[in-house]
Amino acid sequence: MKPSAGTALSDLPVGSGWDFGGFAYGLEPLLLPHAGAPEAAGDHDPASASLVDARAATCRRIRMLGERGVLAPGVGRCDALDEMYWFRWITGHQVCFVIWRLMAQLLGDVRQGRRAPDTTTEPLSRYISGYSAMLLYTGSCSREVYHTVIRPSMRLRHRGFSGTWAPDYRPVRDVFRGRQAAVREAGDGALLDALRLHSLVHDGVAAKLVPDGRSLLHQASTRGLNPRLTSMIYDSYFMTLRAPVARHEVVAQLLRRLVAIAQDIAANGLYTSEDRGERPAELRAAEVVACENSLVDILFEVAGSACEQISDPLTLTEARTP
Repeated sequence: MKPSAGTALSDLPVGSGWDFGGFAYGLEPLLLPHAGAPEAAGDHDPASASLVDARAATCRRIRMLGERGVLAPGVGRCDALDEMYWFRWITGHQVCFVIWRLMAQLLGDVRQGRRAPDTTTEPLSRYISGYSAMLLYTGSCSREVYHTVIRPSMRLRHRGFSGTWAPDYRPVRDVFRGRQAAVREAGDGALLDALRLHSLVHDGVAAKLVPDGRSLLHQASTRGLNPRLTSMIYDSYFMTLRAPVARHEVVAQLLRRLVAIAQDIAANGLYTSEDRGERPAELRAAEVVACENSLVDILFEVAGSACEQISDPLTLTEARTP
């Protein structure tokens, strides 16, 4: 797929080598519509055979990386840990932004009568599990790396830099607080299990990286900032630009990142031996360990759900076949 002129880097990674960021563990800017804004009309038919084949091939590649740890000869272990963890911090957050946007689209489709509520439970569960996986991935660095590389970089951008400034999180915040009808009606199913996992992971990563609980926002005692300003600061830090983008280009950008993350995990694992020693009780819970061990499989499920939102679900049958 050729990206529209002047828009997103959205070629699908169907080759065998590392083709993200220009070099292994490089970064790419993410292009998204403004939070809550609709996507632009696409220049391509997202259901065309070539796009379907490319998406299916990308999903198969993620699955292969998860099941076999297959890497191209040119993709090796990263010895520059600061570079690897910086890649994880930025790219993993970008994946979260797309996941939140896809969640918001599902909920919006229900509100506007385009989708039955019971059809959202499975994809929402997958996306929430994908967000938990990205929390583990972005928080996989040691406490030392976090406090010498990552936290200072956020403070240099703004002394009160905060995850609450993420513009794409606001439309789905109530899901994680249990206030959405889809959550209240879920009973004891997969959606609530995914939310319980998220709560454990969120608290565990926070306890690991910031054991005193003092966020930059709390330390700075900054209040009353303009939300538009904080959104722009947050986006610029995570290399995220805002402009009209077609939905299939948003999903293609997600797939590019999921393949690169799967390659990273195949080459390096999630943790180094030193990092494992810093895990608090929440991160040692059985369900969190299971999430860690199946992280690439979770990426595959996220990829499948994202593709299903822009095409007939049956078009991914081949990609889902072992």
